[in-house]
Amino acid sequence: MAAACVVVPLGPACVNLTGVRAGDRNVMTATITSKGEAVDLTGKTLTAQARKSATATTDPLDAVVTVDDALAGKITIRWPGDKVTTLLAGKATWAGVWDLQVAEPGQDPLTVAAGSFAAEMDVTR
Repeated sequence: MAAACVVVPLGPACVNLTGVRAGDRNVMTATITSKGEAVDLTGKTLTAQARKSATATTDPLDAVVTVDDALAGKITIRWPGDKVTTLLAGKATWAGVWDLQVAEPGQDPLTVAAGSFAAEMDVTR
């Protein structure tokens, strides 16, 4: 009888973002956890980007990631509305992918969240 294999997911949490609007604040808050415990973000750098595809090399949309409480793992991610407007380039919608990485000196970054990303033009301008 063959032994059963164990599946070990090393990938990030799947988080699909929709409703990111041109001209809006586009703010969300999150808590980074591991095994149910808050991750201490002291001394770590967090970055997030959206791109047309994972292999796209041009025109990324950079988020503004702020650590609100390092010991509690609390962060704010904001997709600047003026940058979303530029990303849309006159189109009504845009779809791509995004991810959030945590980096610390001397180590490879860790992607903690990733998924699809959907932006749309705001009506009130």
